[in-house]
Amino acid sequence: MPQFSEEDINAAKRRVQEMRNRVSKFTADEQEPPSPPRTQNKTNNENSVKPPDIKTQEQEEEQDKNKSFFVILALIMLLSKEGADNTLILALLYLLL
Repeated sequence: MPQFSEEDINAAKRRVQEMRNRVSKFTADEQEPPSPPRTQNKTNNENSVKPPDIKTQEQEEEQDKNKSFFVILALIMLLSKEGADNTLILALLYLLL
């Protein structure tokens, strides 16, 4: 297993941050960076952490499906206009089903 120096690790972290900044410029919705995991104090009881709402999760999944649908549809339109292979377009259409 290769050994990495501290300088290599810091350079990789910097590149990751740069890529995240570039992506955030192109995304329509501003997403907050993931927060660090919460640590529970011993004085907090287990009831203080609420489980995620099932309806909220279902709504988020439905929104993700809608976004994927439109991305694939746009890709099909672009590829068909550029004269791409028909099997590729059919495969993308299959993904929409």
